[in-house]
Amino acid sequence: MTTAGDEFLPTARRLLHEFDSSIKEMRALGKLGVGAVPSVMALLPSEASASFIDKYPGIDLYLREDNSAAVQQRILSGDVDSGICSPWEPDNQLSFDPLFKDTYGVVTAPEHPLATREGDITWEDLQSYRIVGFSADLGMQHQLTQTSALSQDFREPRYRVSNTSTIATLLARGVGVSAMSALAAQRAPLDDLNFRPSKDPTLARIVGLLTRAGRSLSPAATAMIAEVRRALPALTRFNGIRVLSPTGPAMESRNIAAGMHGEARQPEVEEPSDGLDCALERQYSMK
Repeated sequence: MTTAGDEFLPTARRLLHEFDSSIKEMRALGKLGVGAVPSVMALLPSEASASFIDKYPGIDLYLREDNSAAVQQRILSGDVDSGICSPWEPDNQLSFDPLFKDTYGVVTAPEHPLATREGDITWEDLQSYRIVGFSADLGMQHQLTQTSALSQDFREPRYRVSNTSTIATLLARGVGVSAMSALAAQRAPLDDLNFRPSKDPTLARIVGLLTRAGRSLSPAATAMIAEVRRALPALTRFNGIRVLSPTGPAMESRNIAAGMHGEARQPEVEEPSDGLDCALERQYSMK
């Protein structure tokens, strides 16, 4: 191959990939894929999907639960149209639009001393207990590991699990305590345990909508996002959740790649327009 050919090869591969993706999109008219991390799927995309299915029964819907890194890759590969997660690593091929702030805290058995303790709980208060963390490939643990303000016990816990059922069993048995986000603590079976936000410092993850940068969303994907935004206010019933205002044009993920943020005021939530809903309903309301 000539020098010019070598230089053009990456561009040719990118064009072929985009062409293949366009063909997949054309074949997928009337289909929609949404990815989300496990701590979010049951309480936001699933709720939004119930309403979406009622409105648009003619659209095939695929919900994929995975960790943040895998959600990013599924969007890039075209397996799903969008994802709801925290940013894993910066990628200028992706755009990120923040949806809500999810505060970190401690989860314990209901009868644990920390569950009934009065006043605020700090991260230092947890040091005298065994810390049960998550595996490194899960987004929450990934963020905690990167937070220098935390001790080594939280950043690199000696005891790690890969799913919520296991950690719920260990905590219920009094093995130790766990650090996780407020929303994650509301997912069954963890919702039978006790969650309290931790302070000094106050840590939170930003969870948002992830899409391909520079590409228009399909009408079905746009309608699903509208349903997700309608479902957002219900999350504020959980202690530690703050809904964020829509940003308009999506922010590139590299601008908020740190993932951890301090306290911020609670913005108002705006309602999406219903104009698209009416058009999509007419197109896909036939069962």
